[in-house]
Amino acid sequence: MTAQPIKHQKLAASAADELLALILRGDFTPGQRLPPERVLAEQMNISRTSLRDGIARLEVLGHLEARQGNGVFIREPSAAHLTQSFQGMLIRSPQKLAHVLEFRQMIEPEVAAQAAARATPTQIAQLQHCLDRQEAARARHIKLSDEDMIFHQLIAQIAGNEVVMLVLDTLRALLAQLRNQVVGDQPEVTIAEHRRVVNAIASASPQAAREAMLFHMQSVRRHAAPLIDQGADNA
Repeated sequence: MTAQPIKHQKLAASAADELLALILRGDFTPGQRLPPERVLAEQMNISRTSLRDGIARLEVLGHLEARQGNGVFIREPSAAHLTQSFQGMLIRSPQKLAHVLEFRQMIEPEVAAQAAARATPTQIAQLQHCLDRQEAARARHIKLSDEDMIFHQLIAQIAGNEVVMLVLDTLRALLAQLRNQVVGDQPEVTIAEHRRVVNAIASASPQAAREAMLFHMQSVRRHAAPLIDQGADNA
């Protein structure tokens, strides 16, 4: 396969950057259809070929969605789209999964501490309900991977930082397969550690919540280590 000329690659990247700047500036909003290709190329003073390549790049990143016969629409990037470019890297280099888990350990204890400082009685009740669903799933021999994701998402929501929520959603999407193996293996351990986190948040003690989540993240890393090592050996 012949590589694209360097000049053409730069033009496509420039077109993508310019179009993304328009989106971020609010010229186009989520759900809105882009103007016809000819019109938009004229407005941006670029060739239609460069525009097409720029649109393709933004599709990969999840900013745009091409609908057959309807045109190209603005979309909000999701965690699933944001992780697409990382999935191949993790498959080829399983050791990087360990780095993702390490980064998660850096972030989530502070998120739990923030949640402990901000949680309302209603939100604490929601966390307790999460634990009840986990217990019910365990009793029915259903893996806790989905409930685990919901649990950590709720803590991030309680912490109230949208950037943190997006980052953690992205990490969880990257770790979907690993989570299914790790969380599904010892559900009683997962639930006990989750309960410790909830109790700390309910006590309104940021330090206790930080320590409880750190303990949980360390446990996840220990449990995941053999699976990551096995993946590295098979790579």
